[in-house]
Amino acid sequence: MPIVLLIVFVLALCAAMLLLWPLALWNRYRVGTSRRRPPRWLTRLNAWLLPASALLFLGAMGVTQLFVAHAFVYAALGVLAGLATGGLGWALTRVEHRPGAVWYTPNRWLVLALTLVVVARVIAGIWQAWERWQGNVELLAAWGPLGEPAGLFAVAGLVLGYHAAYAVLLQWRLGRWL
Repeated sequence: MPIVLLIVFVLALCAAMLLLWPLALWNRYRVGTSRRRPPRWLTRLNAWLLPASALLFLGAMGVTQLFVAHAFVYAALGVLAGLATGGLGWALTRVEHRPGAVWYTPNRWLVLALTLVVVARVIAGIWQAWERWQGNVELLAAWGPLGEPAGLFAVAGLVLGYHAAYAVLLQWRLGRWL
């Protein structure tokens, strides 16, 4: 009996996560585009830890390359694209400064585009899992890079590279006011 309850609980938890996902995405977009007043310590911490995370991610993808084909290459390309996107995001960020205070507002369209890329990759991952489960590996191979599991690493690299570049450039840009 306790095992049946555990299975029901896990299924209910999965259903709740699936139903709340659109709300979580909307909240991520809303928070990602809000006007913010950055704390000095957090801005500096992000400027150091996010690039370190990107390097750690690439190191982990070097190990993952042993098990998943093209993992490191896709992750590195994703990080490079994320660094370029982070530079674009930094250039499009609106900064307001007054004596003793500074605020910044990220670009709404860029935040929306990154959110939609993540959503598309999650849906593609579900599709890939379904096709692999059905045994349609040839169909996935016909899609080229979009059919490979390493595409997930490219999107992760894109998001991580974006945030790493954005944090470093934001610290550099806001440093004189913080």
